[in-house]
Amino acid sequence: MNNKLLISLFDYTGNASEPYHKAGWDIIQVDIKLGIDITTLDCRDCLNQYGYMQPEIGIIAMIPCTDYALSGAKHFKEKDLDGRTAQSQKLVAKTKQIIDFFFVRGLLKFWQVENPMSRIHKLNPWLGEVKLKFDPCDYAGYDPIPENSRYNKKTWLWGNFNIPEKKRIEPITKDNPGWKNLGGKSERTKELRSITPLGFAYAFYQFNH
Repeated sequence: MNNKLLISLFDYTGNASEPYHKAGWDIIQVDIKLGIDITTLDCRDCLNQYGYMQPEIGIIAMIPCTDYALSGAKHFKEKDLDGRTAQSQKLVAKTKQIIDFFFVRGLLKFWQVENPMSRIHKLNPWLGEVKLKFDPCDYAGYDPIPENSRYNKKTWLWGNFNIPEKKRIEPITKDNPGWKNLGGKSERTKELRSITPLGFAYAFYQFNH
């Protein structure tokens, strides 16, 4: 155990936290599909394992975009009325609670919230304005296998973090392969479309650790 802890929220694949794991950080990887429900996460338990040692903490959150992504704007009214948006808002509120818990204790080194082009900040003004907009190919030069990040998928970030320097490699195809090759609305399709590109994950780590 060291004095650096990454809390990686909604990180089912572990891609987003992989660079920190390899660098020896302690990781709390939270995702309901891993059996860890963010709504029951106790921040005090996260600290108890450190005893009197005060860890430096980073928080990254890939909040589910189903009710926020602008690509689904035509469904917003229906979702706002039938309660789906409200359920997503509970996840955002819990994310804020976790960020605030460590911030007020002076332990928070950085935090980041990710979504595709999204209305999430309009419904949650505490996020502030979008801090970074990028496509995975903008950071393909950091990917251990650069070809895996050579695609377009506009992604937005909010938070308090250092903006990584880009190492762009032009995309192999113009289209986002997540939309081109993965049709349908299955849960598996959503998982594959939402995987954090490793190029960006390693770039973010280099500038925030």
